[in-house]
Amino acid sequence: MKTSLTYIPLRLLPAIILVVFYALMQALALFPLVSFSFGPVFLKSFIDALILAGMGWLLSIIVPSSNYVKLGTYQRFINYFAIGVLFVVLWLSMELLTSWLLFRQTSVMEIRKLLPAAAFIGSLLYVIFAQMIHMQIIKKEGELDEDPSDPEQDEAAIMPFPVSENPRESELERVAVKVGQKIHVILVPDILYIQSDGDYVQIVTDQHAYMKEETMKYFETSLPQSRFVRVHRSYIVNVEKILRIELYEKQSQMLTLKNGDKIRASASGYKALRLALNL
Repeated sequence: MKTSLTYIPLRLLPAIILVVFYALMQALALFPLVSFSFGPVFLKSFIDALILAGMGWLLSIIVPSSNYVKLGTYQRFINYFAIGVLFVVLWLSMELLTSWLLFRQTSVMEIRKLLPAAAFIGSLLYVIFAQMIHMQIIKKEGELDEDPSDPEQDEAAIMPFPVSENPRESELERVAVKVGQKIHVILVPDILYIQSDGDYVQIVTDQHAYMKEETMKYFETSLPQSRFVRVHRSYIVNVEKILRIELYEKQSQMLTLKNGDKIRASASGYKALRLALNL
């Protein structure tokens, strides 16, 4: 596929416009408060805008990689607050550094008077960045839950429960997993949950997590239907190991298991869970 020379610049055009717009607005706001000419103030504001854009980009990498979707509301708040403090401290440090490089010692004291305003701007932008990133994470999770291209989901929609003349014969009682030169036999009642992991699945028990080359669909149809429910595209949970169920966001629920692990249930998964629990 050929890429036009103007493709990347055009994709960056909205970001460039935002950076220039922010720099202009900050320069207009700060110009009456300092004794410098407008040129240096605009240059300083433009550098600030580039720094904030870079910090926002870094934030967009850090937050999704932290897997906050599995955390409870309180823990997510603590993590977001801690990252916010680091964000503002780093922003103020860069603010002082760029001021010193541009204006040197003669005018740094004048710039330092504006640090409270800079801290407010940094805090406000962090909240905006964090909200945008968090909503993007939720959106992607929702798309995974309702992915129309997932053949397993289509098959489940057509046939929500496996059909078997003798269901007991198809239900697993134990799962054998090879670890190195050893074979571990896991009893089905000991399984807390099963998590999708690429071409493998993780079978999690109280003592250990085992990797097995198998599909989620296999376990969904082979485990006892009264005990194991696929609450999410990536999770099958043993309902007897659930400690509590809490509202997460919008139409999803957060399950807390007896070992402390947290798993988010999708809207369709929560419906299946309610049927299993007779709610």
